[in-house]
Amino acid sequence: MTRADEGAIAGFRERFAQIMVESGMPRMAARVYAALLVTDSGRLSAAELAGQLGAGAPAISGAVKYLVQVRLVERGREPGTRHDFCRIHEHTWSEFISQSDPTLVRIEAGSGEGTALLGLDSPAGRRLDETRRFFAFMREEIKESMTKWSRLQEAERHPSP
Repeated sequence: MTRADEGAIAGFRERFAQIMVESGMPRMAARVYAALLVTDSGRLSAAELAGQLGAGAPAISGAVKYLVQVRLVERGREPGTRHDFCRIHEHTWSEFISQSDPTLVRIEAGSGEGTALLGLDSPAGRRLDETRRFFAFMREEIKESMTKWSRLQEAERHPSP
């Protein structure tokens, strides 16, 4: 890879991170995520991340902690060493979306509780009921979409002759 290629990749990495920031992700977490995304192995040590991003260890650590918490990456350790690394999940977004159901269930249930408390005869109760119905709808749509996605992925892995 040439220096020009490295510069182009670094530029893309920062532009992609900015998209993630504008979508609500903290800046350093977005930069770490983008760095992992553009690395062929999908895996970098904290030192490698710090070097690529020009950031200190505490910033990298906090970003990785956030990304682990939201289940976009995982920490690991090389067997027989003390070298920790951060790895992007193989199927990051499908895994992320698939694991969102418990959160959606809580929002749906909480909205239902609010609807029961406030009643459908109040504007607040109707808003909460719409929220409950929306999240019930989204849960079903996500389930169906993930089934379709799995079929598409399988078809790409094993194309028909």
